[in-house]
Amino acid sequence: MSSAELKYTLFKVIDAINDNKTLKDIYSFVSKKTDADFWDSLSKEQKLDIENALKELDAGKGIPHEKVMAQFKGKYL
Repeated sequence: MSSAELKYTLFKVIDAINDNKTLKDIYSFVSKKTDADFWDSLSKEQKLDIENALKELDAGKGIPHEKVMAQFKGKYL
């Protein structure tokens, strides 16, 4: 699909949306600068939660990815 075709298809999809919140969400997504750091957009509480999780991982309290995936694979697949 060419850029022009993609833009036209996106326009048609967006034009069909009647929900103002969805349109605002799309606008927010496409208008973000790509060089912005997501960390700056997090609340203090979110940053603290992430920092605490990293400390728990450093203390060996994490669950290996492979173990989690095996658990969910057995449960849902």
